[in-house]
Formats: sequence, structure tokens, C-alpha cells
Amino acid sequence: MRVLLVDDEELALDVLQRLLMQIDGIEVVGKFTNPFMALEELSVIEADAVFLDLEMGGLHGLQFAHELLQKKLQPAVIFVTAYAQYAVDAFEVDVLDYLLKPVTLERLKKAVQKIEASMKIKEIKKVHIDDKTTDIYIRSLGTFQILTGEGDTTVRWRTKKVKEMFCFLWLNNEQPVYKHRLLEELWPEVAPDKGAALLHTTVYQLRKTLKEMGFEEGIQYINDHYVLTLPFKSDLEELKYLLEKTAPTTEDIKRLLTIYEGDLFEQDEYSWCIYEQQNLRNTYLDCLQSYTNNNIARSQNGIIEKCLLKLVQMDAYNERFVVLLINYYGGIGNTKGLIEAYEHYSNTVREELGIMPSRQVIEIYQHYIKRG
Repeated sequence: MRVLLVDDEELALDVLQRLLMQIDGIEVVGKFTNPFMALEELSVIEADAVFLDLEMGGLHGLQFAHELLQKKLQPAVIFVTAYAQYAVDAFEVDVLDYLLKPVTLERLKKAVQKIEASMKIKEIKKVHIDDKTTDIYIRSLGTFQILTGEGDTTVRWRTKKVKEMFCFLWLNNEQPVYKHRLLEELWPEVAPDKGAALLHTTVYQLRKTLKEMGFEEGIQYINDHYVLTLPFKSDLEELKYLLEKTAPTTEDIKRLLTIYEGDLFEQDEYSWCIYEQQNLRNTYLDCLQSYTNNNIARSQNGIIEKCLLKLVQMDAYNERFVVLLINYYGGIGNTKGLIEAYEHYSNTVREELGIMPSRQVIEIYQHYIKRG
């Protein structure tokens, strides 16, 4: 394993190098106190991992990691720092591990094991891609399905738990999952000994399922962790890509309206994905609302109306969304749409919540009705 070390303190570099040299298979290919020179070197040499300080003069470690992502360089990033407060920010730049100084040899060995696992996963995935087995598509928004390029369902799950384990590992985005976490999330109320037996049986059945799909090594067991290494495309991947855009185009919004057929794993109701599900939904609603607010004055091809209807459909009790829709219909003189929007909201809150629309909603509605 080829590693490169970056720290603005020469002594810290020497200590880290001495520790790493006690681990078999490690080759230190460079030591740098200047982070800019390290970045230049990484453009011309191959390194499997970078051990990186955070508080460095001239360039912060987080920015260094961000630069690696921008340059599409692939070494694993291990932060080695005296500061614990950057841990959350660190994992937003795909850091593999976060070590606090002074680093012990045992803790360093665990970090090296993570690097080895990451390298193995990349190699397996590369083999799958080279085999051109990338025509499989996962639909996870609403109804969960695995489809071939022709649109046919490819998987018949042996049990619900096999399907759930696949979904859990897939959602972790190729990050190894500790076996005890799988037990806690998939069998929370089962005794440990029975849970372990169920885990092994389910993993065995999942391996058979993936083998039938053509993936001999689709699930890996590395250092007490399980990980999926499958080059599937998915609606979730596309959705996240579109939501990350700072200025989505009209075509992007049209695709967003089409692709979001329901919440993540909506029909399966997995308790372990509630946070991810709600976070994704809120980001999606924020995106549609932001686009609507920025473009409502120049509505094109009914896209604003579709956004507003989607907002109201997904959050029927949200007064802010219904006010936007009423104002939209009132502003363009669509009396039919105005009445339908108000009556639908009024009936919904009265029948399901036992309340009447707020004074604000009533007054805005009556304003447009009288004007009309």
C-alpha cells in the first residue's frame, strides 16, 4: 500500500512514518509539510491513501480533501489531527477515517484495514464494470424494484429480510456496515444468538440471489463488516445529482417531477431509513419551492403549476404551499383552478384535522374571488 503524509510539523510526520513502517505492506511514497506541493505530487504519482493534518498553514485539511475531489483524484483520505471538532465536516469530503493525535499503533492498524477494504471494494467494482454488468437499474422512490435495461424485474426475493438487507447495504453507498449494526437495525428485538443465526442465513440467501444476477462477489465480508460492491444505476443517484445543482434548469425540474414517484422505500416502511427518507423529502420540497419562487413571474409550459401541485400533493397540510398555489391561480385569472385548490385544502383540513382554513387563506381566496 502506497501512502503519502501531509503535516506542517516535521516531527509529526516522522512519528507517523515510524508507526506506519511497523505495519506490513506499507510504503511511504512522500512526506510534505507544504500541502500545495503535496497536491502537485499527487497529480503525478500513485498513492492509495493520504494521511492528512487539518490545521495547516496556507491550506486547511478540509480544503485539501475538497481539492482532491475536484481533481478527481482517488486516494483514500485519513485525517490525523489534534482537533475533534472537525469530525462531522470531515465526512462530507469522503474522508475514510479520522484519527486523533497522539495516534496509537493499534488505532493506526484499524485505519489501514479500512484502506485495504476500500481498495478491495474498488477493485471488485472495477471488475464488474469491465464485465459490462451495469445495465441494472434500481427504483427506490415509491415502489422498490430492480430492473434490467429492458425494464424487466430481475429479482425474486427469497424472504422479506433478504430484500431488506439488500436495501440497507445498498443505501449505505458501498460503505462497509458493521455486522452488529445489521443485527441492531434488522433484528432489533431478537436475542443476540438467534439474531446471529438469522444474519448468517440471510447473508447466505442474499449471496445466492446476487450470484443468480451474475455477481459472484456482490457482497463482501471484510473485518467484521459487510458491503455491497455492485455498479447499479438508480433513481436515487439521479435524484441526488439533480438536487445538488445550485441553479436547476427547467429540464432538471421536469425530470425531478417525474422521478420522485414516492418517498424512499415508501411501501416497505423500513424504520432505519426514516431520517434519510425525511431529509430527502425536505430537500426535494425545498428545491421545488425555491425554483417556484425564482421563476413564478415567468411561468413556462405550466411547469410552475406542476411544481405547486406537487408541493401541495406531498404536504397537503402546509399552508404556505396552498397560499402559493392560490396566489398563482388568482394571479393568472384561473378561477376554476383557484376554487378547486381552495376547496381541496379546506375539505382536507376540515375532514382530517377537524379545523377550518386560517384567516389568511380565507382572505386571500376571497380577495381573488371578489376580484374575479
